[in-house]
Amino acid sequence: MKGTPLAEGFRGQALHFASADLRKELARHPLSAELSAPYIGWFPRALNHYRERPEGADENIFIYCTSGRGWFEIDGQQHELSRGWALLIPRGTPHRYGADESNPWSIHWAHFEGHEAPDYMSRLISVGYTIAVPPEVGRQIERLARESYHVLATGHTLRNFLLVAHSFRHLLGILLLKTGAFDGKSTVPPSHDFSKNIEFMHNNLSRPLALRELAKQAGLSPSRYSALFRAQTGTAPIEHHIGLRIHAACSLLVTSTLSIKEIAARLGYEDPLYFSRLFRKTMGTSPSDYRRGAKG
Repeated sequence: MKGTPLAEGFRGQALHFASADLRKELARHPLSAELSAPYIGWFPRALNHYRERPEGADENIFIYCTSGRGWFEIDGQQHELSRGWALLIPRGTPHRYGADESNPWSIHWAHFEGHEAPDYMSRLISVGYTIAVPPEVGRQIERLARESYHVLATGHTLRNFLLVAHSFRHLLGILLLKTGAFDGKSTVPPSHDFSKNIEFMHNNLSRPLALRELAKQAGLSPSRYSALFRAQTGTAPIEHHIGLRIHAACSLLVTSTLSIKEIAARLGYEDPLYFSRLFRKTMGTSPSDYRRGAKG
């Protein structure tokens, strides 16, 4: 399983390295000193991909597997990494990793550093080196990664690496906050895509939705649905839908002249007093005070 070290690269790969001088600039620059990704790339179907660092890397390592599978070894323990999982390796941690020989992985990867990197790492690996990535989050990660490759393809300049630094901060943010990692549940498998279910919630803001109806739309039993939805979003399904309805109320309070009673009715709340209590509980202020203090 050790594999053969990379020799000629992989068809369709993206590979971007900052020079030593540029890396020093990134470390000093106020817009990238906190976090930067001086090395970043994409290895599709990376047959024979293998890395071994007995002393660890000088930077933190991020790997996200989009297809196929591979393996990694840290602390003498070897584990599989497959589609929909991310791997985080702290700087200075001895490790080995490589692609599976029969079904090699396709991976987005980056080496990152900066003053904030230890804070991100400590939270991301709070319960292990791997994080299950829900499909919707995976699509966001892929989009941010490909935007970075596109930018760097126009030149390895300070300006371009600053753009990548901010994109990569966004990437780490959604990896932390839109998975179970933030709640210490990074090992929950991404077994269901709830994007269509949440779209269903958006399309039904004018009425309350029952748990059974939401679970049926997602094709799951109510108990299974509740557990998976909470694991992937951090909120219960009904709570999530209420939050979307209150957010719609906020928009109407700011952009319309509808009365609070009319807004409540439009969102399916027959009792405006109940609506006001729910709004205050969610937003920390009354609908009328929210309207008076509207921004934008």
